Amino acid sequence: MSDGGSFQSKMAILVRSIPPLTQDLLTLGSRPMSGTLGLILMRLLRLFIGCSLFLLLASLVLAQWQRTVFSGKGQFTDVPTPHPLSYFTADPFLRDDGGDFCEVCTPPDKERYVITSEVQRLGTLAGFPLSEVLYRISSREKGEPAEIKWKSILVQTGDDSYREIYHLQSSGGGPSTLTPAKIVKVGDEEVLATNDPDGGNGGGCWDAYWWFDSSGPHQLDFSKVRAAITKQVASGAFFWTTCWAMNLEQQEIKSVVQKGDARCHACDMLGEVTAHFRLHGAVAEPISVEFVADPPVAH
Repeated sequence: MSDGGSFQSKMAILVRSIPPLTQDLLTLGSRPMSGTLGLILMRLLRLFIGCSLFLLLASLVLAQWQRTVFSGKGQFTDVPTPHPLSYFTADPFLRDDGGDFCEVCTPPDKERYVITSEVQRLGTLAGFPLSEVLYRISSREKGEPAEIKWKSILVQTGDDSYREIYHLQSSGGGPSTLTPAKIVKVGDEEVLATNDPDGGNGGGCWDAYWWFDSSGPHQLDFSKVRAAITKQVASGAFFWTTCWAMNLEQQEIKSVVQKGDARCHACDMLGEVTAHFRLHGAVAEPISVEFVADPPVAH
């Protein structure tokens, strides 16, 4: 992640480099080009480089605005385009990005199920108003749906303009109902967090965490913490850093450590690791890591 200041500085350096760069290109031959031809070529090169920098900047901005999608089809990311709020609420069946419903069936699922949408305001981070759309789903014979099966997290970027950064469909499994996202205080930072168990017996979940600055959302980066834990446990050992192991408010990750080739979910445990971290923007910096080995099993 790059903060806005450092990114702008890099772009300024690139822009200032255009004149000398074009001059270097024009003098690649045995002698400098001069006259009308050289002037035309210089202007064309400046235009080309300027357009290239603009496209580079646009691609970096779009890459930051990523949407994470979880559904029965698995997980994927894409770049969200802005929409009015009604896009997400007017006809929830159109937001079936996971393909939960069958429209070619007889009768189509749209006639067999009911989906309602509810908008909840989550708060504001770095000037961006945050909202969540909760979708309740049930069969028509059961009446008004009560269980939250889908949820969508939206960032407002303009007047009635919203970008979706998270889309979860748990209709094919997971808990009986999903829980709302929330803004949590993590040390000196504020973070938007969402965490729901996936319903399996392995302790998995659907989770995501974002820190915001003036340029928008940045998913939290725990790579340094994972690397610090890896140095303290046995080579090839397995540990968790998300879901039940994550305590954002306490800035702590606590996980059992298991052999990489364990015979079952609950077999071949090696001990427990506890890591404390501090957020600097979206980056989690490790402060301490402690591994406590399990006592040997008597035979």
